[in-house]
Amino acid sequence: MTDSFDIAGFKRAVERHWRHHAPSNHLLWKVTEGDGWEIEVAPVFQEVVGSKDDGMMVWSGFRFDLSGFLAERGVSVENVLAASYCTECNETPYIGITGTYYAKVFDLRILLEPVPRSAPVEALDTLTGQVRAIGDTVHGR
Repeated sequence: MTDSFDIAGFKRAVERHWRHHAPSNHLLWKVTEGDGWEIEVAPVFQEVVGSKDDGMMVWSGFRFDLSGFLAERGVSVENVLAASYCTECNETPYIGITGTYYAKVFDLRILLEPVPRSAPVEALDTLTGQVRAIGDTVHGR
């Protein structure tokens, strides 16, 4: 464990509190560093393989333990908010958290749905119940 900011450690802190409701192994991350860190995380689309639903796009619902994340070592929070879908503001509802992680400012958006029009990241095999990565998963976990 480190006592300084690193994005991999921050991602692990988020992932520790994310629980998928169905088989899924990835999250979609968008990370931008400027004066602080702007971080977006979302569930991923999955493409159904097999059965009558072959080719259908789905995603796993999830639960995020916000109080657990806020208690993580190094996390200090200034503001927490929830935002609904808004045609002019954001394409998906999200929970926003502004604070510091080991004294480095972050603005975290936990999207409550996959990013609209994003490509599927996983294949969901309905015959075996297994999930596998599709193509480039550089943003996955």
